[in-house]
Amino acid sequence: MVPLVIAVGFFALVGSFFESSNSRSTPYSPSAVPSSQTANAAYVYVTGTRVNQRAGPSTSNAVMGVLSEGARVEKLREEGQWTQIRSNFGTGWMATSFLSPVAPPTERPASQDRSLRASDVRIIDGDTIDVRGLTANVRLVGFNAPETWRPACTAEREVGESATARLGQLVRGATSIEFERVACSCRLGTEGTDQCNFGRFCGSLFVDGRDVGSTLIAEGLAVPYRCGRTSCPPRPQPWCR
Repeated sequence: MVPLVIAVGFFALVGSFFESSNSRSTPYSPSAVPSSQTANAAYVYVTGTRVNQRAGPSTSNAVMGVLSEGARVEKLREEGQWTQIRSNFGTGWMATSFLSPVAPPTERPASQDRSLRASDVRIIDGDTIDVRGLTANVRLVGFNAPETWRPACTAEREVGESATARLGQLVRGATSIEFERVACSCRLGTEGTDQCNFGRFCGSLFVDGRDVGSTLIAEGLAVPYRCGRTSCPPRPQPWCR
């Protein structure tokens, strides 16, 4: 009788061992992973003022949305000069040059803020300015003013000098000045180098809520000038006819 009790106890012990082993071999379930293990995604920050998120790694792909400077996005992988990201617009792509692992400072210099003072702006010519805090001059976009340096004719130089003086007048007499830096129409990765716009940055300048280019065009001191994504057409020179 005693040996029978011992045998029953032995088989019960063995059965409990195999049950606990089976419970430890339960298939992997994502919901069972601690949250600390799922919170290790890599995040980066948008560095451009307004940057397109695209459906694929090329400027020929559709724009899913526009992200502002400082936006935090999840970095998935890199492909050439593009990075796949996940944002509020979903999973898409952005040029790697507009992303940084370091968050931008909460307080930005005047050159990166939309609001400027007249003393922050130095006039180079009718469509080029120097903005305090930026490392290069800024070519204003959307219009073309006559050249004052190596003009094609005397008339161009004269109108160019008038455009330069008028732009300075607009800035000095402004109640409000706003500046917005935009991406130059150059090949990816060349902005800020001699291969793109002579090393200049690109942007728009608004005086009392109006783009200065619109004012110069209306006064006959500039003409409309629109560029494509990666290149610009020949500069118009109506002053030398």
